[in-house]
Parts: sequence; C-alpha cells; structure tokens
Amino acid sequence: MTVTLGELYDVVHHRLERAESVSLPGDDPFAHALALAQAGTLVGHVHLLLRRPGERVDAATDDTFRHLQHARRALDGAARWLPAVDPDIAANGGALGSAVEASGAVIDLIRGHRDGTGAPVTPYALAFTTRSARAYHLRHASSTLLSVSRIVHTVSRTLGNHNASIRLRTAYTSLQYASVQARHTGAGADPALAAFPQALPLTPVPALPTDPLSQDAGRIRDDCERLSRAAYETLHGRCAQPLSGSDLQLIIRWRSLGTMLAGRLLVQAAAEAPNEAGTLLRSCADLFRSAARTWRDVQESWDRVVDVDDPQIRPRLPKPSYDMVRQGQTFRMPRGADPHPAVEIARASTLRVGRLLFGGGWDPDSGSRPPGTRTAPDIVADSGGIAELAQTAYRLTVADWRIAVAAPRAVTAIEHRLLTDVPEHCPPGHPYRFYQLHGHQLERLRNSFQQVCAAQQAAAQSLLAAAPAIGMDTRRAALDAAAHRHITARTWAPPSASASAPVLAARGMNARGPAVPAPTSHGKGVRL
Repeated sequence: MTVTLGELYDVVHHRLERAESVSLPGDDPFAHALALAQAGTLVGHVHLLLRRPGERVDAATDDTFRHLQHARRALDGAARWLPAVDPDIAANGGALGSAVEASGAVIDLIRGHRDGTGAPVTPYALAFTTRSARAYHLRHASSTLLSVSRIVHTVSRTLGNHNASIRLRTAYTSLQYASVQARHTGAGADPALAAFPQALPLTPVPALPTDPLSQDAGRIRDDCERLSRAAYETLHGRCAQPLSGSDLQLIIRWRSLGTMLAGRLLVQAAAEAPNEAGTLLRSCADLFRSAARTWRDVQESWDRVVDVDDPQIRPRLPKPSYDMVRQGQTFRMPRGADPHPAVEIARASTLRVGRLLFGGGWDPDSGSRPPGTRTAPDIVADSGGIAELAQTAYRLTVADWRIAVAAPRAVTAIEHRLLTDVPEHCPPGHPYRFYQLHGHQLERLRNSFQQVCAAQQAAAQSLLAAAPAIGMDTRRAALDAAAHRHITARTWAPPSASASAPVLAARGMNARGPAVPAPTSHGKGVRL
C-alpha cells in the first residue's frame, strides 16, 4: 500500500528514539566511528531536504544551515581520529542503520515525483515550493537533529580519544542550536504535507479473485495514484506510451462502471453510519450516480469513433464482397499497440470496487447477473471502516477529475487519426464509409469531459462536507487543493476548517504512529 511522507517521518523519529537508548561500548572505536558516520549521513539528509540548489532562503533558515555546516565539519574532524568505516556498513549496520534507511526513504519518496531530468511526473512534485512546506521539513528536522545531538553527546562521553571528544562536543552544541532554530522557523508548517503520497510506477497490479477483500480498499487507492500519474503525464505530453482513442474509450467505460459501483459502496456505508452521517453519505451516493451518468454521456459521444492506429474499439464492419476481394481492394485492419497501462489499472480498480460489493468471484465480463450484494457490516469492515471507505471514494473522484482534465489533450494529440462512419455528417460525394471527424465533432469530444470534471468536483465536495460527521481525514484533500492549482485554473474542493480541525487535533505533526516498512535506500547524493 502507498506510504505517505508523514508515515515515513514517524518511522525516522521512532527509530532514532530506539537508537538513543542503545549504549555504545567504550572500548570499541569502530562502533563509535560507525555511529558518527551514520550521524553525519542523517545531518546530510536534513541539509538536502531543507535546501535544494538554486533556491533562496530567508535569514532565519540560513541560521539553521550555518549550524548544520558547523556540525558536519566537527563530525568530519572527529572521524579523522577514528577508524575508517565502509560506506555500505555505515548505511545499514549499527543502532542508527535503520534510521538512516528510513531517512533516505523520505528523500526517495520526494524524488520519485520527478523523472531523471527533474521534470514533474505527478502534480504533487511542486508541493514543496512554499514557505509552509519548508516549515514542515524544518519541524521534522528539529526532532531529527535533537535525537542526533543526543547520540553524538553519548559518543563524546564514552569515547576514549580526547581530540575526537572535543570536536564532538562542538558538533553537539551546533546540532542543539540547529534543532532549536529549525523548530522556531518551522512554526507555520503545513500539516497537509503529512499525506504527501508515494509516486507509484505505471505498472498495473491485477485484481485476482483470490486477493483478500480486506486489502481491496488500499489497492484501489494505489490504483488511483497510478491513474493520476498517467493523467498528469498525458496532460504535459510526457507519456512514454500516449493514450490512443481505443485506450480512452476503454478507460471511460471502466470509470463509468466504477463510479456507479462506488456510489453503491457509499449506500452500504450509510446503512452502518449514524443518522446524520448516513443521510450525508446517501447524498454523496446520489452525486456519484450523477457522475457515472456523465461518464456514460462521454461514452456515447465516442460511439462509432475509430482510431485507425489502434482500432480495438470499432463498429462491426460488413464482410467485403467477392468482387472487392478479387480486385485486391481489401486489407487487414491494423492490430495497433498494446493497451496503455492505464486501461488495465482502470479495469483493476473497478473490479476491486465490485468485489467489495459482490464478493471475490464477481466478474463483469462473465455476462451473468452479479451475485447479491454482501452485507453492509462486511463491506464496511473490509473497507477499513466508514471513514476509510469514504476516503477511498474521495480518491476515486480525484483520479477521475484528473483523467477528465487530461483527456482533451489526448484527443488533440490523436485527432488526425480519428474517423467515424456516422452517415448524417458524411461530406457530400465522399466515396468511402469512414471519414475524418469534423471540427465540431472533435470539439464535442473534448467538451464532453467538462461535465465529468464538474460532476467529480461536486462528488468530492459532498464527501468533504460529510467528513466531520464520519471522521474522514481531510489532509489529503488539502494537499489536492494545492496540487490542482498547478494543473488548471479551476478550483478544487478544499476541506473546510471545521472538517480539518478534528483530524489535526487527533493527529499532531509529531505524533508517533505505528512503524511501517521503509523502502531500502541510502538517499546519498540525491538531487531533490
């Protein structure tokens, strides 16, 4: 399941707390050298997270950097009096090894939102351009530096080398100053950044009948991250494999069904919710049904439209006559490329929603009637509770909105390949059944997605309005509202202050959550 920035920072702080309690043997200079090398790596990670090349910072933040530089020089000076440490061992061994790993994972998570050239691949890549975003890192850097300073102080007291101990006391003082300064300048931190997600690759994860239903909600949210990335890359023309006309039609078909099924999930959640929350969730379900209808309207506008480079979806063609075959006037229809990964991702997400409703054996391609709906308590329990089910439905609205925003760009890129055989628009005297779409037909295709955007916006707003009653976490919605300003001038649905307050009170920035596994990485020399 997708890891968030807040969860990784919690792992860093938890592992540093454990490392603080580990006592180092006073007669083992290698153990001291290893601890200092890892402390220096952690300080380097903090410096990398706070200051990216080419950025201007204010004077208060510069004070933090100055103390960090003093600390790094002092740590390097102390290391000269101790045995050399293999970098591979320094990255993974000792009491601090797991904290270094988790800290590197923080860097990797942020770096994953850009490609090898530094170009954004998700709308969240630009989230760290504001003062409040820097303040978020500063708040966590303060806790990290405080823990590192205590570990350095412990090493300086147990180390037998006088010259190294003097330099470590200097490093300890500098780290303490840097921690205090970071906490002071991080007062205006944006708590929504705790929901900053991991950027997942465009690799579909199939929905199998044997998958545990209790994992479907989390995997649906992962599918939403992948669909959002595909939409963002399409919007900015960075797709390794552009969407074809058939790809678009298949995605539209799956999202129409998936949106309708998500509305039914909300109906089931309403049956388990208290009176006020149940009423709100039923209203949300109505808006999801409206959104499903807008997807069907878009699907109808694509009726009898064929992408000649990828004619997977096309009208049934009559068999050629004997004379046409004899005269060589027929040719085989091109097969086209493999479907875009987003097609299988959209299908998988819809299957998972349907299996939460009907059970693991549900298959929309079987042609048979779906089994009866599972009981509401089972659906809510497998979804992680009412709040998590609503969060999953919200994430579907975000992914659908981004697809609808990016689709007109995809249509424009392939408009020269789109043909139709609708008789009423065929140009006079045109000798063939198929002809290229007129400008007004292309405009109709592009404009049809505007209704999807409006419908998904309305569905998202209804869920956020219900958030206080159902206990839904709205930090991700605040992050989306900021990220969507980098996509379009249209305003996304921001959470209200009343919706955010209960969540933020329960989940403070320095709260210690359960440890989650961190991706393996050293995070050294990484440009953010």
